[in-house]
Amino acid sequence: MGRPTGFLEIERQDRGYDKPELRRRSWKEFVKPLPDAENRKQAARCMDCGIPFCHEGCPVNNLIPDWNNLVYRDQWQMALKTLHSTNNFPEFTGRVCPAPCEAACTLNIDDNPVTIKTIECAIIDRGWQEGWIEPILPAQRTAKRVAVVGSGPAGLLAPSNWHVPGIG
Repeated sequence: MGRPTGFLEIERQDRGYDKPELRRRSWKEFVKPLPDAENRKQAARCMDCGIPFCHEGCPVNNLIPDWNNLVYRDQWQMALKTLHSTNNFPEFTGRVCPAPCEAACTLNIDDNPVTIKTIECAIIDRGWQEGWIEPILPAQRTAKRVAVVGSGPAGLLAPSNWHVPGIG
């Protein structure tokens, strides 16, 4: 996984943020992504810890060491496939999740944890940028309708063209 001594040689580097004055004047994303080369370095910090506690810390059981290793090896498309194997919508979770996986990271015992959330965002953003993500359409449609209650993960995932009774 990653570079065997990466966690000893590379310091944690996380994304920066736009200043609050700029955030108030824009609806654009205010988190500044790291360059791919820096994301690869950060992925190299993921150590072969034997028992990846980050799995247990992750609510969706992402295969974190696996996609970190793929990013480190510059295999971004395979990293995206690995991420999608456990997470149907990392474009949301990578931004809104409080990252309990980082708290569970073995490095967090006496050092700074791997930048798991940052790398997850980089993978999904690269997937959109490269055109690797395509909608999966149903083989056949039904006349059934659903109602989406709330604005949690299910509400975020619901396609905007669904007819919600009483609303549209």
